[in-house]
Amino acid sequence: FNYPLLLVAHKVAPALASGNAAVLKPAQQTPLTALLLTRLLLEAGLPEHALQCLTGSGSELGPALCADERVRKISFTGSTSVGREISRVAGVKRLSLELGASCPLIVLADADLDQVAAATVTGGYVNAGQVCISVQRVLVSKPVYGDFLDALRPRVEEIPVGDPLAEETRLAALITEGEAQRVEGVIRDAVDEGARLVTGGERDGAVLRPAVVADVRPEMAIARDELFGPAVAVSRIDDVADAIAVANDSEYGLAAGVWTRDVANAHKLASKLKAGSVYVNIWGPSDAAAPFGGYKASGIGREMGHANLDAYLEVKT
Repeated sequence: FNYPLLLVAHKVAPALASGNAAVLKPAQQTPLTALLLTRLLLEAGLPEHALQCLTGSGSELGPALCADERVRKISFTGSTSVGREISRVAGVKRLSLELGASCPLIVLADADLDQVAAATVTGGYVNAGQVCISVQRVLVSKPVYGDFLDALRPRVEEIPVGDPLAEETRLAALITEGEAQRVEGVIRDAVDEGARLVTGGERDGAVLRPAVVADVRPEMAIARDELFGPAVAVSRIDDVADAIAVANDSEYGLAAGVWTRDVANAHKLASKLKAGSVYVNIWGPSDAAAPFGGYKASGIGREMGHANLDAYLEVKT
């Protein structure tokens, strides 16, 4: 639901380009975009049954679609729990699963803190944090921990919050009020467990003001579970080895970031981090030609580039 045209195109385009017919089941919250895309493709000359769009409840339609033996390939973007259920019912067929995440951004002591703060605002709060590669955990070297928070706080407080149709707005409502309540609860639980709310977190209906939560311990839910909302969790790290251990101590492995002036440390972290994408002194998204996907509970397979096309083809020797 968070990118109802882009993420559908990631699947429909390679499926059709490689000669398949496809059934498109959009997110229940955002069916109109997929229906309009299907209509436009048919009007442009796509064969009548090459693409069919089926809307409704995922819990009802999903098992029927995924278990059907006529379906030889499933591509899904969504939660890890649903991805696990798809794997259970699908049987012997090809799967591409782009699932949950809790993406870490590592800030070493030699990093440019103004640049990191700006990247955190972009990576952590765009689309109200409803992005699979949203910055969720910021792991900061102890010597610059306070300075980083000082650099981040005013930038977050300056994010224009309001009407999504207003030109100046940069953060608006989450997909539902229930989602805003869930994220608000995660922030509140972290504070109750000893974390510190630096700024934000106030909710008005489905709008949640962008939040910074500091002094987060790795075992807290705000660090371990996928948040999918406008907040970042900031934690201290001792050194590069500690950064690798804390960043990898997660069931997820979609994306990670490193901010440092030391090229050797950048290469070491890029090699050791268990993530499908590692950004160095920048934060996503990847080039459209580069394969995109995750490790561990973040999914199976890769989208984008040649890897995406290959996922819809069979090799014949």
